[in-house]
Amino acid sequence: MKMDIEEAKRILGITDEDDGRTAKIKFRRLIGRYHPDAAGTDSKEHQEFAQRINAAYSLLKSEEFFLTKAVAEVVWRECVNESVFTARNIYAPYHMDIDSEGLYQKVTNGKYMWDPNEEEFPLFLRSIYHAARDLLDAVEAECNVTGNTEALRISSQERLFHCLAMQFVEPADCLPKIAEPDKVDKENRKIYRFRAYVGEKQNLEIMRRIASLRVAESVYPAALRNGRLIIADKSGGSLGHLSFAEDELYYCLFPYMSAHMAQVRLTVKNVRRNKGNYLRHAKAEIEFLIRLNQDAENYRNPDMNKRIEKILSDYRNQLRGAVYAGRL
Repeated sequence: MKMDIEEAKRILGITDEDDGRTAKIKFRRLIGRYHPDAAGTDSKEHQEFAQRINAAYSLLKSEEFFLTKAVAEVVWRECVNESVFTARNIYAPYHMDIDSEGLYQKVTNGKYMWDPNEEEFPLFLRSIYHAARDLLDAVEAECNVTGNTEALRISSQERLFHCLAMQFVEPADCLPKIAEPDKVDKENRKIYRFRAYVGEKQNLEIMRRIASLRVAESVYPAALRNGRLIIADKSGGSLGHLSFAEDELYYCLFPYMSAHMAQVRLTVKNVRRNKGNYLRHAKAEIEFLIRLNQDAENYRNPDMNKRIEKILSDYRNQLRGAVYAGRL
């Protein structure tokens, strides 16, 4: 049976109010969830539904309603949070099917929260990067610094980026739009399942640990640092930080862990290493199960404003010290 427009819209969850930007995000989210490679299964049902998702997107790309709106026509509909430290730019791609470093446009500026269904995550990260950069630039202007500050600002920018990103992402609002629970237990706690991995190409000791892992073996959370989860083997040896196919999961899952509102179970599903006697890289696929507490839906990220002010104050003092010492 040939697919019609209404069926294609229904498959992708697209309404007549959606523009090309929103439709593309919904397509990517759906194909990321059901594609056999992402879902970790090659079942006939997953393959067929992934094919239908691709067919629906291909059909709708030719439709007039699906064309990306001009900048002047875009009205940003997302929630504003006046308590965040600074406003940020909202970016949208110029073309729905071309991903390129510079092919995006500024839609608006404001204290808008991130919505997975409205704003592509790479462009959200770009907006946060620019917001952090602008704050540090303002501190440098205040200190009348004109020299090269790149080496000084690396640490401050990394910490500032993490704090700003947390301000604009509320896990309880975003996670249900990114993923569906694998199941709900008898105490009504939602359990999510994700595919993750650890890999290493430089540190030989960590490569050896990863290469020595066995399928079905458990690995364990060791530390949370700047939004990264460091995991360890059963003897406590570091395996590096856990990665997801979708980076937004960091900001939707790890805040629950930091707040002690979730429990996780990490199981090795596959281990790969280069062929030959000399170990050059190793990678392990990890099944990441997370069970959220019953009250997780009420969780809100903590206020980051004082931490951001401290980062900017420390950077200001660094600059003044460098100027006084003649390094700038």
